[in-house]
Formats: sequence, structure tokens, C-alpha cells
Amino acid sequence: MDKRELRRQLKAERAQVPSASRAVWDGAIRQALTGLPAFQRVRRVMTYLSIGWEVDTWGIVEELKRQGKEIYVPVVQREPKGLIPALYTEKENLVPRAFGILEPPPGTPSLRPSELDLIIVPGLAFTPEGFRIGYGGGYYDRLLAETDAVSVGLVYSAFIRAFAPDPWDRPVDFLASEEGLMGRK
Repeated sequence: MDKRELRRQLKAERAQVPSASRAVWDGAIRQALTGLPAFQRVRRVMTYLSIGWEVDTWGIVEELKRQGKEIYVPVVQREPKGLIPALYTEKENLVPRAFGILEPPPGTPSLRPSELDLIIVPGLAFTPEGFRIGYGGGYYDRLLAETDAVSVGLVYSAFIRAFAPDPWDRPVDFLASEEGLMGRK
């Protein structure tokens, strides 16, 4: 099965996960992530802001704020294709941008990916080795190639699957699921 068909299938499967299950699993994933020793000692964290059926990150953002961490969120740059880590302040300051994703407005302070300590990565599915199937733009693969930051993919355990990564795919260091943490470091 090619990646395009796999993405279609994964989106359909994810849409079938009951909201009550997602809420419980999201809490367990947040707990697994915050228990990661790297999470405790980092200063600058980049996280995606969840939409739709993605693993919820809004509770993670609140925990990061509570701990006084610097929070950065991805801003999509179309040319050249990439993600820019932009400073997050409050949800009310965000504007809908590319792909309907909420982003800080233009002019918000940003960092180079190499200045981040931790990156929280979305995905439709991940392999046990940390490779991901995303939405097909290669944005996170480019970002992960530019940094040594610890990376964590958030995933429901039913979406940890075996599939062949492409040569340009970059694995995350850890997976956080409702069943706990899996790591390759």
C-alpha cells in the first residue's frame, strides 16, 4: 500500500476512535510525556497545536506554561518548505493560517530549530522505531534534520504500525502513547 492510501486509511480509522476513549488516552499520553526526564529539564519546547482528531496537545501547553517553559509552535513556511518555531503566548493571540492550523501572527519572535530542547511531533501513525506517517508535506522531517533536540511523537497505541520509511524520513526519539513511553535513546 502506498503512503497516500495508507494516510487515507489511517484518517478513516482515527475518525472511528470514540471521543470518550480519546479523552482518556490523551490524559494518559500527557502523563507519559510529562514523566519523561527530558521533559523535566528542558527550557524551550516546540509543540504542535492539535486540531481535529490529533492527539490533544492543549493540556500539554497548559502544563508547559505552568512549569514556566518557553513554548514554541510551528509556523508553516511554504517557500522554502519548512516549519519555523514561533513563540506561543496565549491561544487568543493565534490566527488560522496554512491548512487551517492556528499560528502566532507574523512578526512573532522565533528560534532556529537548533535552539530547541524538545519537539513534540504529530503523526497519523508511527513505527515502533519512531518513523512517522504525517500528512505528506515532509515538514517535520525537514525540521528534525535541523536539530539535535529530543523529539517525542504522540500516538494512540493502535496507530503504532509497521511500514517502510522513505530514505528521507526522520525518526523521533520517543513515542508517548496511552500505554506509556517507548524510546530508542
